[in-house]
This record gives sequence, C-alpha cells and structure tokens, in this order.
Amino acid sequence: MKKIMFLTLIFLVFRYDNISTKVNDFPTYARSEFVFACMSSNANNRDFMAKCSCAVDEIAKRISFKEYAQAEAIARLWEGASPREEAFKSVGLSKEKMDKLFRAQAASELECF
Repeated sequence: MKKIMFLTLIFLVFRYDNISTKVNDFPTYARSEFVFACMSSNANNRDFMAKCSCAVDEIAKRISFKEYAQAEAIARLWEGASPREEAFKSVGLSKEKMDKLFRAQAASELECF
C-alpha cells in the first residue's frame, strides 16, 4: 500500500512539473516582442501594456512556445502570395497549428480585452 501511494505521489509531482513547464516555457524575449507588437497595433499606453501582457500569458497557458513559434512561422508563410506559399496554406498540419493558435488568441482576447 505504501509503495502505491509513493508511486502515485511521484507521478503527481512529475505531472505537475510538466504542466508548470508548459505554462512557463515562453522566453522573456518572446513575451516582450508580443507585448510590443500588441501595443503598437493598439494604443501605446499603460492600459494596453497590461492587456497585452495578460494576452500573452493566456496564450502561454494554452499552447507551448514551440507550438506558438511554429504557428507564427506558418502565419508568415500564409501572408505571401507566391505559388509555393499558396500550396502551403492547404496543408492540413499547418491548418491544425493555426487553428490552435487562433483558439488561444481568441481566449486571450476574451479574458484580457
């Protein structure tokens, strides 16, 4: 019985550790870049600094930085109009990654703005 309780405790500790790393895996430069871009798209004042900071925190709760970076790269490809970029838009994997980012962004807007 003690062995089962010990193993359960170990499992919960590792599970908690993995959850907290996912939430906090956005590097500071990525967070600040997001806040600066968000503020320049809106009013450059303290209110929007708080809202934009909240938004990046909410996004970080929902997706990992790796997923965010991949989706941002895909978004840059989607902006172009060359045949290569048009072909990339139809790839299912890129749509899934973008949908996940869009859902996280929508949730952050509902929460913070």
